[in-house]
This record gives sequence, C-alpha cells and structure tokens, in this order.
Amino acid sequence: MRTNRLGGILGLLALAGGVSLPACSGDDDDDAQSADGTGGKTGSGSNRDGGPVAPLPKASCKAGEDGGSETVDEPELVATLFDRWHEAWLASPAVADLDEDGTMELVVPRDDVLLIWHLDGTVVDKFEMPGRIWAPPVVADLRPDLPGLEVAVASRGQIAAWDAHGQPLDGFPFEWRDEMRSIAAEDIDDDGQLELVAGTTSDLDKNGQTDILIAIHNNGTVVEGFPPNTTGASGCDDACYVHAGFDQNVALGDVDDDGVADILLPQDNAYVSLHDGTGRAFDADPIFKGKTKFQGVRFLHDYALAQQGWADDEDTALQAHFTNTAPAIVDVDQDGENDIVMLGSVQNTSQADRERGVALWVVRHDGTRPDDWIEPFHAPGFIDGLWDPGDNIVGATNQATVVDLDPASDGFEYVFAGFDGRIHAVTSDKRELWQYTFTTKAGVLTGGLAAADLSRDGRPELVFNTYSTASGQGALFILGANGGLLHEMALPDRGAMPVPTIADVDDDGQLEIVVSLKDAVDKERQVLVYTVPGSGTDCMPWPTGRGNLRRSGAVAAQ
Repeated sequence: MRTNRLGGILGLLALAGGVSLPACSGDDDDDAQSADGTGGKTGSGSNRDGGPVAPLPKASCKAGEDGGSETVDEPELVATLFDRWHEAWLASPAVADLDEDGTMELVVPRDDVLLIWHLDGTVVDKFEMPGRIWAPPVVADLRPDLPGLEVAVASRGQIAAWDAHGQPLDGFPFEWRDEMRSIAAEDIDDDGQLELVAGTTSDLDKNGQTDILIAIHNNGTVVEGFPPNTTGASGCDDACYVHAGFDQNVALGDVDDDGVADILLPQDNAYVSLHDGTGRAFDADPIFKGKTKFQGVRFLHDYALAQQGWADDEDTALQAHFTNTAPAIVDVDQDGENDIVMLGSVQNTSQADRERGVALWVVRHDGTRPDDWIEPFHAPGFIDGLWDPGDNIVGATNQATVVDLDPASDGFEYVFAGFDGRIHAVTSDKRELWQYTFTTKAGVLTGGLAAADLSRDGRPELVFNTYSTASGQGALFILGANGGLLHEMALPDRGAMPVPTIADVDDDGQLEIVVSLKDAVDKERQVLVYTVPGSGTDCMPWPTGRGNLRRSGAVAAQ
C-alpha cells in the first residue's frame, strides 16, 4: 500500500570534513573504520598488488573547457538520508527530477519499501510493497501522456508503477510469479512507448515448455506473445532449456539490427533466453547440432564442444553458469550490429567443481562467436562470491560495466569483479588491460561498478562499493582509467551491496556519489551522499546499476 506523503524533514543533513582513516577491506586493520562512513584512504594511482600502474590513457570523452585535472578530489560526505530500519538488497539508487520542478529526487528501494528523498533529507514519498525490492527501480517516461517521469519496481511477485506525483498508474500493481528479481524498460514492440520486462526465479511450466519472462504494457496488460514459450509464440521445441534467473538477469537492446529492442535473459544453467518483442525465440546457427533455437545452445568454453552440445570429458571441460549474470548489449567487434556480453561463473560440465572463477563471453544473436572471442576470457582465481553466505548477504552479481577507458584500444572496455578479489578490465579484442586487487579476504564482495569522469579531464573513473558478512569491512573505491587506486573510503556496518549511482543531485554542475548501505541504523542512516569537488557532468558512460535508469544494460555505438 502507499503511505501518505510525509511532511517535514525526517532525515538530517550530515556534513563531514574530510576525516582520514586507515585502510579498509583489503588490509589487515579490521578496526580502522568510520562509524558514519566519513573516513578513507587516498592515493594517486597506487596498486595494492605492489606492481607498477600504467600511465593514464588519453581522454576518451569530452573534457571540461579548462581541461580538468588528472587528480580526483576526495569525495566529501554532504548528506545522510534515513527513514527507519529497512536494509538494501541489490537495487542501485536512481536520481531524477521526477516532477520537473527543478529539484532532484533520490529513488531508493530499502527492503520492502521504496523511499523517495530530497537531498535535504525530506522523505517525499514512501511506498510499502509486499516484499523485498531486489533490482534497481526503473525511472523513465513510461506514460508520455502524463507530466514528468514514472517509477516502476518489482517486489516479490508484483510490479508496481507510479506517476511523478506518487499516484499508481492505471493497471498497476501487476501480479505474476514470485520472485521477480529483474526489471527493465524499453520499446520492444515498436509502438513508440516503453514496455516493462521482468524475469522470475519461479519457473512457469505449461504446454511442454518453461517460462521465466514476462512483458507488460504501460497500462499493466501483458504484451502479446508473452510469456513466450508456454504461449507458443517463441517457436521453441524440446531443446529450449529454461530455468530461473536469480539476479538482475534482463538486458534490452537491438541484437539483430532491425531497430527494435530485443530481450536477453541468462539463467540458472548454461543456457540463455533471447526473444524479440513478439516473443519469438532467436534461431541458432546450424553449426549447433540438433538445436534450432538460441535457448538450446550450451555455453561450453570449447567452441567445438559447444557446437556438439556436450562434453567428451565432463570432469575437465568447462562451461558457463549464468545464475547471477546481469548481461549487456553492445557492438563489441564494431561490425555495426550489437553483440551479447555476459559474465558468468565457471564450472566443469559435471558441476562437481563450481569454483573455477568467472568468464566473460561475447556472442552473436545466433550463438556464434566473434573471432576474438572463440573462447571466453577466463579469470580462474577463486576467493569468494559464488555462494550466498547468509544473513541477507548475497553472492556477487556477475556483471560487466561497459566503458571506453583507453581510446588507443578499439572499441569499449569491459570492467568486472572476479571471484578472485580483483577488478578486471578487458578490451574488445579480449586483452586484459589491467587488474586491481580490492581484497584478499573471503567474505568481501562487490555488486558491480559505475563509471563517470570525476575530474573533467575526459577520462572516466570507476566507482564501486564493497560489502561483507562482517561489520567494518566495506568501502567505497575510486579507480582511475588505468586501474590505479585514487580513493578508498570506509563504509559503516556491512558496507553496500547495490552499485552506487553517480549524478548531479543538487544541480550545481558537480557530481555526487549515492551509496545505499546494506544495513540501516533506525532513524540515523540508510543512504550516504558524497560530492566530488571539481567533477562535471559531460562524461557519464555508466553512472548507475545496469548502465541507465531504464536498467536496460544496452550501450549506444561509438
């Protein structure tokens, strides 16, 4: 139900003056933490591995008029937002002027509540939901006939949507299958309006097929052809292997160059769902023996075995597992047609050994692989991240941030956290550009990275949080485009699971970093907002979870 609009300031504006604390998640001093998140460790391109850091690359996007600075100023805590005790799952915050009044709103899911704040701590709206909100909120013009922007979230088996003034949209809430952990918006049927697409952990078995995907119009009605497999719209045969998606598994983008967004959904096995907006499943290339649809292509590392469809030796052959994969859609090989990018966990095909690290995949819409990606990029190390450790702390989301870090390298780079405690940056021709060790400890994880230029020099920086099973291990990190550590600032309690969001919250031309903490201290803290002096808004290639506020995971061509 909706809680009435609250008047007055329920959250206090907390100011902090650059307190410097010793190390955090990757260091041995576990007690050197700030109770309010104001402490930190700064550097100028250091590398915890002890090795040299490469020089900064040339600028890859628009710099400030004065050229900016190669130095990123230390973030300053400018606001602490709070309501009550509600914790966060993996929902990256949204920042937008919903009602077009010139003041930004901060839209932040906290467990089973969606909170909308102003930067001064005022709770503008509060929506109570039937259960936890796992995925980031969609903020978009879902209803062009209404003023402002709309907000949509998935909560357990329900999708809810509101207008800019907090009124439920006609046709909502929409009820489907518990639990929907993915939601994104895009025009999938070429009708000029956005549809909402969601994936669920709960299989729908009917008519000899399985579905985990739903698409609905902005009036809450189901798009014709969905759910695609059980309605017959997909054209699937008995080799469409569909089962559950447990994280932010949906991406929406045009994969076949017809000008209309398609639907990509990795899932809890070695297979991937791919449909167009009519529900039709994409065909597999004939090289995949006995498989007519993309859903039948088994993602074995060895390309010949993938075409065969099985491993000759299940103990040694490797395959993907896409349980927690949040994919991207981008033209990797710059052939004018988008490719599919997925970071998956690695296991042997018998699934007896699942701790084989992660692999970055690039494939086409028919399952074939570009020349540079005949086998995926494999980061085999393993410390932690595959398994949910419990107490509402979950395993790492497998997702790659797409950003042009080095213009000397053709195409984009793909930046992701492995299970090895490292951030990896990989080029479009599958070379590792650099890696950075953010922890050597089990139990310290990250949900993914945001990217924006924080010093107006045309070079994007990378921003991520860490979280932990233990208090006092989480931190906010800023890395340079060369992978060097610029700032590391302690976060309170168990850190932050959602990807941070970077935006100009106060409309002063400088960027803020919005961190939704895992834990809440009742009437004291839930969200921290840091400003970055000297930053600007000209270069923000991946400023929030899933890349944009539609949460589509799609990237425009360079």
